[in-house]
Amino acid sequence: MRAGDGAATRGSDRAGQAARRTTSPLSAEEADAVRAYWPSIAPESVRALVAAATSIVVSPGPVYVEGEGPPKLAIVMAGTVAATWAVPDGRTMFAGIYGPGQLMGAATLAGGPTTVGIDALTPGRMIEWESTTFREIAAADPAFLQDLLARTVYAIRALNHLIKIRAFSGARARLASTLLRYEPLVFSARRPLLPRNQYSALAGVTPRMISRILRDLEAAGVVRRSGAEGLVLIDRARLEGEAAPLDVFSPPDPASPVAWAAPAPFAGADAEEGDV
Repeated sequence: MRAGDGAATRGSDRAGQAARRTTSPLSAEEADAVRAYWPSIAPESVRALVAAATSIVVSPGPVYVEGEGPPKLAIVMAGTVAATWAVPDGRTMFAGIYGPGQLMGAATLAGGPTTVGIDALTPGRMIEWESTTFREIAAADPAFLQDLLARTVYAIRALNHLIKIRAFSGARARLASTLLRYEPLVFSARRPLLPRNQYSALAGVTPRMISRILRDLEAAGVVRRSGAEGLVLIDRARLEGEAAPLDVFSPPDPASPVAWAAPAPFAGADAEEGDV
C-alpha cells in the first residue's frame, strides 16, 4: 500500500504501518553534506552534529507519527516525503510535500512532541537527530541560531502566503495551482504517487468540491480521469489559466537558501511500485 492510500488511524495503529527503515552512522559523504548544509556555523558545531546524527534509509510509509516521541529533526537527503496531519475521523492527510534539502521537525526544537507526522512517498534517505541534542548544539553557536531564525522567518512568510490564498481565492484556482505545483506526482493514467484523496488538505478545498471541479475540468477537456485513481493532464495552458488568479499573491523567495525544498524527481508516476 502506498503512503496516503485509504484511511489510516492514529497512534499505535499508524505506527504499525511504519516504513521499513535501516539506520547507520553517517558516511563521509553524508558528513560532507551536513557541512555544506550549514556552511556558516562553527566547525565544532559541525563535528557535534555529525557525531550525533544517524543516517536512515526508508521505504514508503510513515517515518514519524504525529504526537509520538522522542521528537526528531531530520534533513531529507533523497526521495520525496509528505508532512501529515492526523484528522479526527481517523484519516491521515498530507499537509505539504517536500524533497531533498528539506529540514523537517524544526518545531520540535521548542520542546514537546512533533506537531506533524512524516510519510515517505518514495524510497529515500534522511539524516536524523534527537531534537534535544540538536537544540543543545545550536544553543552554543550564535551563527547556528541565526540560521534557524532565518528558516523560521521563511516558514512564517510561507504560512502567511498560504493563509492569504486560502482566505482570498476561489476553490477552483487553488485546486488548479495544487495540481500544477505537484504535477509530476499528480498526473498518471494508472497510479499517481499523490492520490486524489489527498488533494483536499493540500488545496484547502472540500472533497465534494474537488470532485465537482474535476468533473468540470474534464468536461472542458483540461484533464481526464482514468479509473479510480488516475488523472491525465490534457491541456496544461488552460490549467495554468485556471490557476492564474493566484499570481497576485507573491510567495516568499523560492531561491532563498532556506526555501522549502520541492519534491524530488522520480522514475515516473506510471512506474511500477518498487521501480521509483
